[in-house]
Amino acid sequence: MFNISWDEFWWTNITGPNVVVTTVAMHLLECANVVLSVPSDLPWRHSMRSSIHSEFKYRSMFQDIIIEPIDVADENPDHLEPGRFILQRFGDDAAQRGFRDKSKMTIQDYISQKEILKNRIVWVKGLSGQTAPQWINLCRGFTPKNYNEGLFVLEVPGDVRFRESSRMRLVSYNKCVTSYDVRLLNSFILDSIDKRSNVWKNYIATVAAVLCDTDAEVSECLLQNVSFAEESPVEGLRRIAEQPEFARRGQESHSGHILQLYRKGNLPEIERRIWSAQVQTLFPIIEMERIEIIKRNFAAIKKALEQEVIVQYNEEITNPYDVELGTLCHLMSKRGSDGHYLLYIPDEALRDRIRFLHECRNLLAHAECCSPYQVAELLKNY
Repeated sequence: MFNISWDEFWWTNITGPNVVVTTVAMHLLECANVVLSVPSDLPWRHSMRSSIHSEFKYRSMFQDIIIEPIDVADENPDHLEPGRFILQRFGDDAAQRGFRDKSKMTIQDYISQKEILKNRIVWVKGLSGQTAPQWINLCRGFTPKNYNEGLFVLEVPGDVRFRESSRMRLVSYNKCVTSYDVRLLNSFILDSIDKRSNVWKNYIATVAAVLCDTDAEVSECLLQNVSFAEESPVEGLRRIAEQPEFARRGQESHSGHILQLYRKGNLPEIERRIWSAQVQTLFPIIEMERIEIIKRNFAAIKKALEQEVIVQYNEEITNPYDVELGTLCHLMSKRGSDGHYLLYIPDEALRDRIRFLHECRNLLAHAECCSPYQVAELLKNY
């Protein structure tokens, strides 16, 4: 598991991202142009393109087909109409002069007739909400009989809507990839870099995934940069936000990206995400330990319930396994008519542990986060 390229692993081995890769490749093999809807904060963008190219070549009979990248924002400063731009970019002088706008032949048919895009897949990036529809309209006019006649992949930021057809297909990253894919990747990463227990790894993987949502690249960086037993993930986010390679990540004003939240100082939302991950992972651990404590002290707790009427949530409790941690603390601190504690647990360390578990559970129940120290204490037995 060592020396793994996690960007390649993400696109080739994790279910959601790999669905994006294989679906784009299959549409191209079916002679369909593809509109690929991706978030502006897409993780490992270059590896995605490389993985799609590799998948297509692996499944294709034509090994000499190449992907031609075009950045419209940089390479079309004159804002040429897409068909004219393709002629200028790939056609020779004669082909560029040969097309007439008033001709009965469409520019798409002219490009196909002259085989200008033969053995090419044109990957168009740098599109915006204004330029994407123009390129989509251009692609609608192409009807290649085979994928070696030329195809397009339009990489469009954000959600896009248009009428799909057999020759024009949409693949949406956001519909294929979820934070559960990121959590799965995190688990593989932690297996290779962290020697702690599976319970610890599950906690760390969940926190990073909930914080970073579908940005696996930032999540991977977080795993590499934070000691979760000693510091808050917020400290790791601070370090990541300062790295030049992430300077543009989360820059859109309306973005809910974790680095955008950090840069705007939206600590309440960051804390809410950490709390959500802690509820998923720590609550069950606290509950399992509560049950184990009751199991070990069943007779003493049952005797205490027979001495004192205990009501939880407007219901009298008679079964020791229904006793909450707060009730255990109450029984340990209250004396009966005979002057003895209703619940006497001779092990001082266990008494402290019960109080500690109650404190952590109370924090989570009131939508507050456990500190790194508290998390480490909760998980130290695993």
